[in-house]
Amino acid sequence: MAPSWSTCALTGRWTWPDRLNDTFAEWLRAHPGAAVICRDRASGFAEGARRGAPDAIQVADRFHLLYNLTDAVDRVVRAHRKCLHDRPVDEAVAQPAPAPVVVDGRRAEFTRQRWVEVHALWDKGIGHTAICRALNLDDKTVRRYARAGSADELLTQSPKRGSALDPHTAYLAERWQQGCTNAATLTGELRERGYRGGERQVRRFLQTWRAGTTPPTATPITTPKPRQVTGWIIRPAHQRTEAERADLARILDRCPVLRGVDQLVSDFGGMLRHRRGQHLNAWIAAAQASDISQLQGFAAGLLKDYDAVRNGLTLEWSSGAVEGAVCQLKAIKRRCFGRANFDLLRRLVLLS
Repeated sequence: MAPSWSTCALTGRWTWPDRLNDTFAEWLRAHPGAAVICRDRASGFAEGARRGAPDAIQVADRFHLLYNLTDAVDRVVRAHRKCLHDRPVDEAVAQPAPAPVVVDGRRAEFTRQRWVEVHALWDKGIGHTAICRALNLDDKTVRRYARAGSADELLTQSPKRGSALDPHTAYLAERWQQGCTNAATLTGELRERGYRGGERQVRRFLQTWRAGTTPPTATPITTPKPRQVTGWIIRPAHQRTEAERADLARILDRCPVLRGVDQLVSDFGGMLRHRRGQHLNAWIAAAQASDISQLQGFAAGLLKDYDAVRNGLTLEWSSGAVEGAVCQLKAIKRRCFGRANFDLLRRLVLLS
């Protein structure tokens, strides 16, 4: 089998200038005999393999299938992040479904127009690199637009970042109830507990209690991060801890959309891990019938690459081991701030 682009990058045996289909097709013609081509979801590789080795079997790598599904699930969770908050029982019962948020403005209009432009080229089978050059966009931006099933998915607001005070909220509430309300004193106590922030942050946090807008409680409810919930949904049930199962169950009970996502992910994970590609048609139909636009977009992407996806969910071929080595190599490069040359990278890989 012809080595994948990732393998070539890792071994250093070949250097490819881009990810265009012409480059890949030319390489395959120069190296005939490829019977099975295991690749990622890039349209350039799909078209290049079809033109350069028309008789070869194309297999969509299971690593990238799971990666793409994780990305879609993460966008669903972030769109429903309000459901991650625990609420009193009387507030959690009979809650109306949230109305869709319509984002307007010049920036939203530009995002929608750019999404149309990217998908107009993407649907023609043009690769990421060519789209970057045509639209003068960064590669990561093109990939983000290409993965989105609709422009509205790109307009989902990012959740607020956590605060350095989050791990110490319970302690602050307890000390407040004991009568200690001085920000300077509490800041000194928090620093002994590992707090690295400043007194101003503590003072602003306490101001919400002084104003009475947020009553303190010694046992605040911690809300899981969207990425955590995505990990719980993606992982098989037997790999979750008891606490994770309990937290996820509460979230799914109050959010029918995430419950539907959990069921679809569980079914897809069973296909992927046990190579039951014969169920792919039924899964795509179920995803398309759902009202979850992110998973509908993921299913539409599977249909565009149907044969390779079904082969990936049926045959034994997979480049997961290569992808693991590539992820390790990228981690090493990040530790070196991207400045390590090939000789140093080789030594670090051999030592790791």
